[in-house]
Amino acid sequence: MIPHTRNGEKIIRTVGEHWIKYVFPVFVFIFLLGISVLLFLLAGLTAHHSMWLSHVSFLLALGLFFITHHWFFVMLLSESVTRIVVTNHRIVRLRERLFFEEEMLEVSFEKMKTVEAQKHGLLQNILRYGTLRFETGTKIPLVPHPNNIAKDIEQAMGLR
Repeated sequence: MIPHTRNGEKIIRTVGEHWIKYVFPVFVFIFLLGISVLLFLLAGLTAHHSMWLSHVSFLLALGLFFITHHWFFVMLLSESVTRIVVTNHRIVRLRERLFFEEEMLEVSFEKMKTVEAQKHGLLQNILRYGTLRFETGTKIPLVPHPNNIAKDIEQAMGLR
């Protein structure tokens, strides 16, 4: 069932951004956690030989672990709420970074005639994500299956 709004606008498709956006933050998280574990290990190994070094490395490890864990949690929550909504009148990209920024990009079908789906490189073709480009110069990156979404947009523009 397709939800309706008052002005006859219908939601055609709602998608999130492609999962590739999580890869780099996961590597950073694992790297910083590894450093934290090494600092905890240093604190344990130097506990009997150098008490001040043990205390300093333990506090650094604890602080790094705390900051890394909380940064990753906030980043995951922020990234998971980004949505691309295609209706029969417009396309909207909603992006939010918890506590820091809120962004809404809206492209009305009245202002455009064409939409272009682009996939560059081997990785984007294998993982099936790319960029939607509009004739106004606006682009929406990290779109899963951009050719299908561009086809939906073109059909919605023809239905109006």
